[in-house]
Amino acid sequence: MLRIPFYSPKGVVASETSLASVVGVKILEMGGNAVDASVATSLALSISIPHLGGLGGDFFALIKDPQGKITFVNGSGYAPSEMTIEFIKSAGLKEVPLEGPLSIVVPGMIDGLRVMWERLGSLEWGRIVDLVISSLRGGFPITPSFATALNNLRDMLVKDEGSRKTYYNNVNYYKPGELVRFDGMIKALELIRDDPRQFYEGDIAIKISEYVRSVGGVLSYEDMRNYSAEIGEPIKLCLGDVTVYEMPPNTQGITTLQLLKLLEEEQMAKPNSIDRLRTYVNLFKIVYEIRDSYVGDPRYMSIGVDQLLSADLLRGSASGELGGHGGDGDTTYFAVVDGEGTIVSGIQSLFYPFGSKITEPTYGITLNSRASSFNLLPNHPNSLAPLKKPLHTLSAMIVVAKDREMALGLSGGHFRPQLHAEIFQNIFKYRMNPQEAIEHPRFVWYPGTNLIEFEDGFEEGVIEGQVLRKVKYPARLGVAAIAEIKEGVKAGYVDVRGDGLALGLL
Repeated sequence: MLRIPFYSPKGVVASETSLASVVGVKILEMGGNAVDASVATSLALSISIPHLGGLGGDFFALIKDPQGKITFVNGSGYAPSEMTIEFIKSAGLKEVPLEGPLSIVVPGMIDGLRVMWERLGSLEWGRIVDLVISSLRGGFPITPSFATALNNLRDMLVKDEGSRKTYYNNVNYYKPGELVRFDGMIKALELIRDDPRQFYEGDIAIKISEYVRSVGGVLSYEDMRNYSAEIGEPIKLCLGDVTVYEMPPNTQGITTLQLLKLLEEEQMAKPNSIDRLRTYVNLFKIVYEIRDSYVGDPRYMSIGVDQLLSADLLRGSASGELGGHGGDGDTTYFAVVDGEGTIVSGIQSLFYPFGSKITEPTYGITLNSRASSFNLLPNHPNSLAPLKKPLHTLSAMIVVAKDREMALGLSGGHFRPQLHAEIFQNIFKYRMNPQEAIEHPRFVWYPGTNLIEFEDGFEEGVIEGQVLRKVKYPARLGVAAIAEIKEGVKAGYVDVRGDGLALGLL
């Protein structure tokens, strides 16, 4: 039984919490455009599911304006100025930790929202943030996924004073639907409402840097103050009459385009067949080896996007070994379309649930663990260096075809390019409608291993050299959303795997 899309002649918001979708739609009702609604949706998500995409994380977006121009917003943070390979090794570590104070980079999300709004927003910034504050100040019902995360990770989080104070001050066990309130986060939003740079230059920055350093990290106030998000151009791939726009490095958006280019040359297998898994996984291995050899902060890359999409590279052999990567991470994606035809494809994350597991106690801001994506290999495009951005698992798509335009994305960590390719092919090759495409069973290959996981609904069989593991449908193999414009109608679609809701203007 498929979830019901929301159809509107005027505008839609598809996000991972009903609260965030409602807040986004209210901004559209106030006369705001899709960018204004995206700021509100993003901030509401950061408070209502802070374990996935909180204020201490990163944010990226693609925005298509009514004239067809597509803009890329890079709100990812860089490594602290004291973070060097030598420093990590001198601490007796063989890699950057997956969590803890040394896993933190400067949080880029708030400045990403600021630069997006300054370039393309229409409503006053204070009005947008004020609506989020008034919607959340009195508390809100906790989602099932957030309650589960808080209960499952309690023993780990209470080791950190800030996390214990923020999430477990008066509660030991959470039930879905009960009211929760985060006064510190609201206090942070009140400062951000007056000036978003307060996050980087005011008391929030002071408190974050002081707390991180007090627990053994090296993030400084100067690292926060000197940070600014970036505006740029997307990358794209033309597949017949369909153009796919993705996010450039330091994201892994290029990996999605490489996969789609290679899949275009393959014979189509039946959508639920073992042959489809076999074909895709062979291509996954090619593009992930390239990713892990060449992609990182573009200032440190030796080759550009054109070469990364060249047939010689894609059908050749990349240099370097493919490292193993942990599970799917945790992220939240949202998509917004307004009445004028502006489309926003937005995504934000702390990386893994609760990121670093370090929370600044005054404002309740849990910090990301993005530094853990760096390696310690000298002269590698993704080696750790001060003020460098890591290879980022976040990316999202805008797809433009002759009869429709859509924002498409999902959570998924290192699996994201695989899942982007699967959903895209479901729509544009297998001709599923977007809701079918989102809810169709999925499969993933764990990079650097021989493990393939697939949901119930796929044909079982054998793939030589691989271990196949069936998981119950629906599994948490990414939580997707789509917002679409087709024949003048706006439509929002959300995933049965998540707690989200698509809503729009009547």
